[in-house]
Amino acid sequence: MTRPDTTQARLHTAEKARKDNDMKRSGWMARGSRIGLTSAGILVAATGAALAHGADGGVAVAVEGAPSWSLSPVYHILVAHFPVGLWMTAYLFILIRSFSDSKFAVRVQNAIWPVAALGTLVGFVTYGLGLTIYPWSAITESPLGRNHIMLATWTLSYWTVMSVLGYRFRRHLFEGAQRWITFTLATIGAIVITITGTLGGSLTGTPSLVTKSLSWIGWNVYMTFYLPTWMLAVYVAGALLLIAIGIIGWKRRV
Repeated sequence: MTRPDTTQARLHTAEKARKDNDMKRSGWMARGSRIGLTSAGILVAATGAALAHGADGGVAVAVEGAPSWSLSPVYHILVAHFPVGLWMTAYLFILIRSFSDSKFAVRVQNAIWPVAALGTLVGFVTYGLGLTIYPWSAITESPLGRNHIMLATWTLSYWTVMSVLGYRFRRHLFEGAQRWITFTLATIGAIVITITGTLGGSLTGTPSLVTKSLSWIGWNVYMTFYLPTWMLAVYVAGALLLIAIGIIGWKRRV
């Protein structure tokens, strides 16, 4: 027979756990609302700048079937620094956490995924503004333009997945050998950001040392980037392997 004091203690513990969960949930909701409001503010500012550009401030184009104006690149260039800065800050935090277990590194870990997620939200705004600079029929005629769109799509997709999975499994990403997988994936993301940015600079006539470095490994950014057919097969095989690993891991947990 259970003693009354034991039952009361259990009820007290359960009530305390429920209150703690409610507090955590409200805390995450507050953080989410702040991130959402910040992103909305940036979106409103970008939209306001675009509207202020006005019908008389557009850049005239002479492409049949295209709009008679396009937004100035200045808005895309201005906003593009925000996702780049946020993603690279998240990468810096991942770098610190991967090589350190100090109290500072553990605290920094809590900021990684909110920063990455905010960068992703602003990244969608940046991507949208970038598509308004030139008519699609014009930008896709340029190999450099196609390369930039391709890398921008990869970057946004990559960091979107990183943000979602990073938040979902945030408690386990720096445990044991998993930290080196996290570090490797984040490093790939940082490299993709760097290449995307330098392609954008090349589009505006300001190539960087990164542009020349890519030519050293055999990629001329002013020529269309192609993947060999065998590389596509490797991608498909890798995707299937990852799916299989995920299914096996899920079955073992169940």
